Amino acid sequence: MKKLCLLAAFAALVVGAQAGDGAMVPKPGIDTLAPVLTATALPCGCREFTATELRNIPDPPSTPPKERDQVESGLQRIRLAPDPRAVNTSLSDLTPAAFPQDNPVTSATFKVCLTDKSKPGECVVEVQDWKNNFTRQLIKIAAATPAISVTSFDFGTVKVGQTASGEVTVTNNGDGPMILETISLQNGSRVSVTAGGSTPYDVPANGGTHKITFTYTPTLASENGEEDVLTVKTPCGDVTVTIKGKGGVSRIATNDWEAGSTFDKCLEPGLVVTNSGNVDMTVTAFSISGAPEFTISDPTTPDLPEVIPAGGSVTFTKVCFKTDKPGNYEATIEIVSDATDGADNKVKLTATNTVSVEDEIGKTALAWFDANSGMIVVETVRPESVVTVNDLQGRTLTSVVADGQSMRINASAWSGVVLVNFTTAEGVVTRSLSLTR
Repeated sequence: MKKLCLLAAFAALVVGAQAGDGAMVPKPGIDTLAPVLTATALPCGCREFTATELRNIPDPPSTPPKERDQVESGLQRIRLAPDPRAVNTSLSDLTPAAFPQDNPVTSATFKVCLTDKSKPGECVVEVQDWKNNFTRQLIKIAAATPAISVTSFDFGTVKVGQTASGEVTVTNNGDGPMILETISLQNGSRVSVTAGGSTPYDVPANGGTHKITFTYTPTLASENGEEDVLTVKTPCGDVTVTIKGKGGVSRIATNDWEAGSTFDKCLEPGLVVTNSGNVDMTVTAFSISGAPEFTISDPTTPDLPEVIPAGGSVTFTKVCFKTDKPGNYEATIEIVSDATDGADNKVKLTATNTVSVEDEIGKTALAWFDANSGMIVVETVRPESVVTVNDLQGRTLTSVVADGQSMRINASAWSGVVLVNFTTAEGVVTRSLSLTR
């Protein structure tokens, strides 16, 4: 009897609905299951979601469904939950855009993407069906731009002629694919990418890495420092590394020695060798060429090899000149070192001997210049011997036959230093005279 009453009531509702009295027709079956949400990671900090209402039991539903059948009611709403508030994320590409109840939608797709791809984001995705069943899912998305191990790399000082290596690591912290499109240097003159520079390159998701190796080969022009920029480009954003370095230059500097008019003299305090560069320099040897009247001590003090620090100097002894013969003398000392700038590695030595040894040790002068009369006076000449006057280049200025033991030669047309050669009872004598008026 009770069952008959229920059936009668149900029939009355159906009739009322068909009669247009505005009453809703209750749908048979139940829906107690929340919508299903699945996600796929996309590049550049995006995820593509699919929400479904497809779990009918039985499937397809019976016609009409039984009272306890599972009949999905369809999607009603998809959104980012207002609480907690979404951070750096947005929902887009919702398909379809509307969810009618009378024609229920059982499947929809949408995307959740980072707003600023260089920063992480999170949100709660909320999906609701027409029976007010909810699916809520917390979504965390890592920054989509590549992470770089360092943003600045400094080689420091690298000696010219040497090459130093460095590397950086690019990391994909996201859960989607990352493609390195290009890896390039801004200048590429002294810095070169030597490994890991081929593109495109796919960096695996969830912590995948890619190493880029580069080298620095400085030149003399690098002494004051220089920099380059390494750029890694991806569709999701770029990262850069500033690369710095300085060329290490050891630069030799010396001074020439003009010994002046002398017959026995040493350079005081000695031969000064300076390193005006910014890295150490090692002096390994000296070689001297030219007039043998110039000498340099062997071994030197200090001994070789000798390290001269940047900005420092070392004095080497002894560099000397000695002769008993008048004339002009020249020699060159070449300094052998590992200087990167060795242009100034030669020392020029010059000296003039204008006074004979006999004059210097105080013997009686046999020839002198009388500045008052402008005459050269020669004493104790052997009669009938030839007296010659030569300049320092060996040219004969005059040649006179002596007619006695004393003679005078007019020197008014000459200047500088001259050599007077004559014969005495003891033999041939040469005197150097400075014609100073």
